[in-house]
Parts: sequence; C-alpha cells; structure tokens
Amino acid sequence: MSQDCLLLNGNGRPVSYLPLSVLNWKTAIKLSITRDVIVIKEHADWIVRSPSVEMKVPSILMLQSYHPFHSYVKFSRTNVFLRDLYTCQYCFDIFEKKDLTMDHVVPKCRNGGSNWENVVTACKTCNLQKSDKDIRPKVDPVKPTLKHLIYQGQHSIHLYLTDHDYCGHYLIQLK
Repeated sequence: MSQDCLLLNGNGRPVSYLPLSVLNWKTAIKLSITRDVIVIKEHADWIVRSPSVEMKVPSILMLQSYHPFHSYVKFSRTNVFLRDLYTCQYCFDIFEKKDLTMDHVVPKCRNGGSNWENVVTACKTCNLQKSDKDIRPKVDPVKPTLKHLIYQGQHSIHLYLTDHDYCGHYLIQLK
C-alpha cells in the first residue's frame, strides 16, 4: 500500500483535501523521528525494525502547528484528474488514476501550453488515437475554482475514509 498514514494539520483536519493528505509509511516514519509532528495513532500490527530500533508505523500524524490553506488551485496532474472526475474527456469512461494521462488539446508541437485551459484527462487509448490530431474533447477545459475542486474531491475523501476505517473513526473523534 502506498498511502498508509493520514497527515492532519495543527487543527486536526487534513493538511490537504486535494488530494487528501496521506503519506507512505517511510515518510511517516521519517516525519515522526525528525519533524514537529504528533503521532496520534499507530498501526496495531505493523512494526518496522532496524539493527538498533524497533517502532510501530504511524497511521495518523498531526502537525504541531497550524499551516493555512492556499486559496488558489495549483495546476497538477492530480487536480486535472479531479476536475474531470477521473473521466476520459474523449470517450467519457471512468478510469483509475494509473490508467489516465493528461492530454494537450492543442498539442505541444503546435505551441499548446500546459495549463488549465489546454489540458484534459484522457485514457491511454484515446490519447494514443488522438496523437497530435485536432480532435476536441467533449467538454472544453476550464480552470476550476477551489470551491469546485473541493466539491469534486469530497467523493474521493469519502471513499478513502471508508477504505481506511481507522482514519474515518478517528476523524470523527477529533471533531
């Protein structure tokens, strides 16, 4: 599993909703040893060992101080997929993140930029078929607002918390 630990802000809420702030176990161990985080909960049956140290892997970490959210939407692969709801904008099928690509509506070879208004989510098949042809997506790409992405991300967060009961249970206790 690559997303093993939930990272909470100093106020007890996730550091990021877009995507949900989850870390792999190695990063969680490093943060708990070297940074200003509080270990809220550990995996009951997961221990890592070195020649001199044995420790449980954290499942929930919280920053000791509060870090404010940015009010702008960062252009990133994950946010493009979230804006498009993990749906190919050419065939309108829904895919897992690993099966998706970012497609430039106006290809880079024709001076198309990598920005919100020129990039859409595409499945690998549609992206290969499109290549550098002038094919328009079914929905024109637009820059989303933070409110829009949070709305889109609520479904993703719910699925994550449902799959990881310890996180959902503990978040309810923190409120």
